Amino acid sequence: MVQFIKKAILAGILVGIGVIGNSSVENRYIGAMLFSVALLAILKCELNLYTGKCGFYWLQKPKDLAIMLFFNLLGVLVPTLAVAACRKEVYGIVVDVSAVKFGQTWTELFLYGMLCGVLMFVAAYAKDTVITVFCIMTFILSGYEHCIADFIYLILNFSAENLIKFAGILLGNSVGALGSGFLVSDS
Repeated sequence: MVQFIKKAILAGILVGIGVIGNSSVENRYIGAMLFSVALLAILKCELNLYTGKCGFYWLQKPKDLAIMLFFNLLGVLVPTLAVAACRKEVYGIVVDVSAVKFGQTWTELFLYGMLCGVLMFVAAYAKDTVITVFCIMTFILSGYEHCIADFIYLILNFSAENLIKFAGILLGNSVGALGSGFLVSDS
């Protein structure tokens, strides 16, 4: 279980590095491509990322997915809070993005989370570098929502209402990935 948790923390850290990479450049296409480095590394190193694994329901125990999610969320805070504390411009971008994200309705966030869940499942299912890069770029450039990546935005703009909206993103990611997994499964 210790190795499982370590792989979940590192997956979260990599997502956080992706968030910072995406937030650190002015060109949104380059930012989206930089974010894809996180999932490429996660897949190559066989790390435990909730949004990459939950669609494979036939291989996962619900308890393991819950543990994975918890440690992904802790891991994502390490680089994002550290860099935001050091770079005022990154902090400003993260706060601005948070206000826009949580300015949307629960239904919108659920839908965008679901579409991201589909893309995350496809990226993990395909195990192909080009598909992974384009799935990540599509989710970033389309404004879809990823619960692990969005956790920093919740922390820096925390309220009960935003927590409920964040639950919509998490539920959407799960539904999108689980539905995709069901569609490709033999059952």
